Amino acid sequence: MKNKILVLALAGVMTLSMVACGSAAANTETESAQVEDEAVPTASNEAAQDLDENSIDFIKQVSNECAPEIDFSDCDTFTDMLNKKKITAGMGYANITVGDVDVFAVTSGTYDNMDGNMAGIDATLFTYDDGNIVELGKICSGGTAYPIATKDGYIYTASNHWVCKYVIGDDNSLKIMEKASVVYDENGDGTYFYDSEDGGDYSQMDQEYLQEIMDQLIEEMSNAEIINFDTVAE
Repeated sequence: MKNKILVLALAGVMTLSMVACGSAAANTETESAQVEDEAVPTASNEAAQDLDENSIDFIKQVSNECAPEIDFSDCDTFTDMLNKKKITAGMGYANITVGDVDVFAVTSGTYDNMDGNMAGIDATLFTYDDGNIVELGKICSGGTAYPIATKDGYIYTASNHWVCKYVIGDDNSLKIMEKASVVYDENGDGTYFYDSEDGGDYSQMDQEYLQEIMDQLIEEMSNAEIINFDTVAE
């Protein structure tokens, strides 16, 4: 995955606009076809278009638009969400552990990742708090070449030009712990950016160091475990 992300980024085949959100269901094409599909940006994320594409707010806005909206107000358990058909045909669900938190992840659609996993590129995350279901937040990757993955207490999403690393806090808050991105000019020279929801100011960081951070996050995601979703049958 590392080489694929870097090659696509250098080629500049797509902008930072998210693609394929909510359209991954029943995708059984080859990996090369998946990458080709991702080169076609969509213009549906109108609210996100008003934001800085290198900002965390941009990622969160697009995630909110892509990941499923689920009314769980009459559900006591995750099983209730299935039995009461809150999760409908073509959608997927998975039980994962993120740090010390048991998470129920629901994606708007699954696709065959050709590695034994039915993967997803978006997810709404839930957990229990004092016995009640609470929504942690929503996440989204930029296409089927970047399935959502998890490792060592973190969740990873990515696109051709950015990588996000999420953590779940003690207060059940889903936060972007690290986000690295790159923008290429007409000569193929990259400018790197870094941000975090920890409130720090990272605007003066050295470009060489920023590139190292992005490479490290890409490496971490490439070694993470792709979330394998159970697909809801027709």
